[in-house]
Amino acid sequence: MHVDNLEPSKVAQFEMARTNFVGELEKRGVDDRRGLYLKVGETRFYSIVPFESFTALDVLAGARSRAQALMKGTIEEYDRLSDEALVFPHGNEIWSERADLSYLLEGRSLEAAVELVTEDVAPMCDYSAAWSPIAAALASIKHPIERRTFFSGYGTGRTLTFWLAPSLEALRQHPLEAALDKAVGNARAEELLRSLRACVVRSEVKPVRFMREMTVR
Repeated sequence: MHVDNLEPSKVAQFEMARTNFVGELEKRGVDDRRGLYLKVGETRFYSIVPFESFTALDVLAGARSRAQALMKGTIEEYDRLSDEALVFPHGNEIWSERADLSYLLEGRSLEAAVELVTEDVAPMCDYSAAWSPIAAALASIKHPIERRTFFSGYGTGRTLTFWLAPSLEALRQHPLEAALDKAVGNARAEELLRSLRACVVRSEVKPVRFMREMTVR
């Protein structure tokens, strides 16, 4: 699920409603199967649940319905407070993870995401071919900043890249451009980046923070 917009004045209300509800869920040993919460920028949230087949969606829906029934008497106030903060549209998307567009040195999870780059990729451009030599160059120097990329095939049609690092400051200290300069030299680095950027029609960059307090464990 993605919530693209919140009333700026209601962001704290939305966070608190979810945080309090998670506390109640954990006290009762209930998982509402809303997955991992990420805050993107100041007014956007993603709730991410992995699955491997479309049949798993029926199982997920059933689990959520059972959780709602178990939380009767508490969930109503949560729904009121959280829904009151929303500005539509918000909805669901299905993302496919793209290993060919990623770079995972140690295999960090999305909990380590510190930045999200959302891109509209030109349909006739081979983005994978443009990224592949960059990933190889990063691997050759064991670049410590990782990336996981997804394609929203059932949704916006955009490419979503999460940069994974110990902190946003660490990401800034190890920029992609400098890493490529180190791996292949300045001239080749500029060539590789030009090829990659030529595939992108439009992009948006937002900081990301894992919301542990909004995520059931």
